[in-house]
Amino acid sequence: MRPSRARPGALPPMIESQTSAVRGPASAGTLLALAAVAFSPVAAALAAPVAPQSPTKDPVPAVDAPAAPEAPEQAAERRRAERRAAQAALDERYVFGPSAADDFGYRIVWQTEPLATLDASMQVLNASEDSYWMGDSAGSVVRIRRDNGEVVWRASTNQGVERMVGIEYLPTPRHDNAYVVNELGMVTLDAVTGNVLRRARFSQLPATEPSVFGSYLVFGTRTGLTSWFQYVTGYNWRSTTIGGAVNGRITIAGDLALAAGTNGTVMALSAGTAGVAWTRKLAAGVEAPIAADDMACYVAGRDQSLWAFDLMRGRVLWQYFTQTPLINPPARVGDGLYLQIPGEGLVSFVPQPNEKPDGEVRWKSKAPGNVLAQVRSDVMAWDRASRTLTAVDVATGRIVRQARLPKVEAVRFGADSTMVVASADGRVQRLETLARSAAEAASARESAAAAPQSSSR
Repeated sequence: MRPSRARPGALPPMIESQTSAVRGPASAGTLLALAAVAFSPVAAALAAPVAPQSPTKDPVPAVDAPAAPEAPEQAAERRRAERRAAQAALDERYVFGPSAADDFGYRIVWQTEPLATLDASMQVLNASEDSYWMGDSAGSVVRIRRDNGEVVWRASTNQGVERMVGIEYLPTPRHDNAYVVNELGMVTLDAVTGNVLRRARFSQLPATEPSVFGSYLVFGTRTGLTSWFQYVTGYNWRSTTIGGAVNGRITIAGDLALAAGTNGTVMALSAGTAGVAWTRKLAAGVEAPIAADDMACYVAGRDQSLWAFDLMRGRVLWQYFTQTPLINPPARVGDGLYLQIPGEGLVSFVPQPNEKPDGEVRWKSKAPGNVLAQVRSDVMAWDRASRTLTAVDVATGRIVRQARLPKVEAVRFGADSTMVVASADGRVQRLETLARSAAEAASARESAAAAPQSSSR
């Protein structure tokens, strides 16, 4: 017979001892012996009633007492910490984080993935009416749609190790081309497909980003020349000697090309003929680009002076003397002239003061960097060394807001105050002002309300 299986938790079966006496009539001696045992102290102890024991159970783990309720102040601080952590994680995903963007009155429209070639870095960022153009140190060029950030195409332009200095989109009635300028020459790309159409060599090697006048690219060289290059035909047209090295980008003001050299020569050239309109000689060289408006041009020199020259004849309008050589570029933005001066900070000038040969200062600010644009009532100053963007009140010079943007390598502002930034790995991000976004949303609602409504029958 198969042995029965004990039920879980059941007591084991009682087994009778194999040494027990055989049951039968007991003898007198046996009875006396049993009686003696029955009345012994041991027997009395054994006969004492025993309290029943409860069945053995597994030990119950101790249960912690319920935590004391969180104080309202602690709960509020915990929620704030959680929000800060979530916001920091979100900001980390962007080149220009949403927190900083909101502080400056902007919103993020889109951001691309990293577009720079592996082991390369972003070198050039430029904008056209419907596109952004990014070039990297490996010679790759990417065209990006302005409205949604989609990549139109990617092209490779390098055959060696030449450095890219500029990208210009210059369509004509017969050609829709983009022109990539590097240290040795120019590469013409089909703007629709990105295919390479032509390569041309420069007779003079550029030291600056090119400027555009008519059908020419105009740039300075390290040998002290201002050079004109016909970009459609790839023809080196002519060059004009300035002297020293031309380290600042050529400024186009009307039909004049303004250039300055490290030997102190300031020259206004006819942009159409390359002929000299006027020239001035400073006591020390010029490193920065020249600023200009319809009336004057403004030159910051190592002679410790900011000069204002009449645009047509080169006559001195005023001179602001400082205590240090000037190497930062002046900026003519809105109705102001701005210059970052070591020891003085960001200085705002009246561009055309009345009868003030020493110039007229509006205010001085501790904001770092050079002014790039004016957005509403603020000028935007970018300090590339510290990666700091600062909004400064136009009227008073007060710092309105400031943010460090360690991932930003390049900043560009459009005429409509749209901002585009790029990181070293080629992430390109477009931002627009909250006021612009609200206006576009209101316009869309008005258009939708004015549209004819189809009625169902």
